[in-house]
Amino acid sequence: MLESNLDSSSSGVVGVNGVRLAYTLCGQGADVVFLHGWMCNRTFWKRQCRELAGRNFRCLAIDFRGHGDSEAPGGGYSVEQLAGDVSALMATLETGPAVIVGHSMGGMVAQQFCLERPEQTAALVLVATIASDREDRLISKRIASDGTRMGFSRAFDLHFDAWFAPGAPASVRGWIRRQMRSTPDELGLELVGAYSRFDLTGRLGEIRRPTLVIGTRSDDSAPPGQSRRLAELIPGARLALIEDCGHFPMLEKPEELSRFLLPFLETRAGARKD
Repeated sequence: MLESNLDSSSSGVVGVNGVRLAYTLCGQGADVVFLHGWMCNRTFWKRQCRELAGRNFRCLAIDFRGHGDSEAPGGGYSVEQLAGDVSALMATLETGPAVIVGHSMGGMVAQQFCLERPEQTAALVLVATIASDREDRLISKRIASDGTRMGFSRAFDLHFDAWFAPGAPASVRGWIRRQMRSTPDELGLELVGAYSRFDLTGRLGEIRRPTLVIGTRSDDSAPPGQSRRLAELIPGARLALIEDCGHFPMLEKPEELSRFLLPFLETRAGARKD
């Protein structure tokens, strides 16, 4: 069982779309939904949830199917299905319209969610994610490819450090590695196969919700050029880049992430009150 480490929070598991999904809900105020990355879980957002819960936001952090404390069914691991799960869980918990914050794979799900369910989306925050990966730069793809000849675990270890900036603390790297390796290898491979040709570049111009794109300068998986591309393709999107940071800014540079995230959320909350 994951430890949420959130004051005044409630965690639970509910059944939606034929699968039991785990979540943590904390705070009161404007709704913010956090979506984690590949082989990660909802605790990756624990610091941001704690901070925002003290600033008049209600934060919902979700474990995708197969991750964290959620059930791992035999299928349903497409980006579209994950977006559908988020929608159903939000409806069950009476959450939204919400600011949808997605990291990496969660950012892909967030884009899909916004396009398919604009009525549940107040705004969009895309963190270290992509519009498409036509050049096959995603580290998860490298792991899956090399895993066919050397085994998943060895391939994971070979590529793991490429997610981080040189100065990332060993404690952060170690924590992330333990969390990711708690997700079944076969699930990781199935997800890579499901999103290997993810490409919404032709549809991002349809997004009509305020959007903040947060990239990092030292991300080898979702490099800064990808963040710029997202910001260019989404009408009116704002771009922020964090220096000396790799693929996990919520853990590597949480203060810097908050410096961009908080003003955006506070502006959105103020607009809704008006």
